[in-house]
Amino acid sequence: MRLSSQMARRLQVTSEKVGNLAFLDVTGRIAQTLLNLAKQPDAMTHPDGMQIKITRQEIGQIVGCSRETVGRILKMLEDQNLISAHGKTIVVYGTR
Repeated sequence: MRLSSQMARRLQVTSEKVGNLAFLDVTGRIAQTLLNLAKQPDAMTHPDGMQIKITRQEIGQIVGCSRETVGRILKMLEDQNLISAHGKTIVVYGTR
């Protein structure tokens, strides 16, 4: 029973990822990835939201774009006051 629920959860996560790749632009994929990472158990609580540690290269590998593109989009999200990004540390505002 436990194995079948794990398999169902993996299928659901994979289906979400395929849907995101097909229907979201790169900005949406990066934003969705940051939100998903902020919900993970290893995300740290921050006064303004949740703090995650990940490189731009790792984000690029997850969403299928270059680290340069990730950097530009993170800057845009910072300008919109949605995140704070310094090195590998990203704070996703309003996600606690």
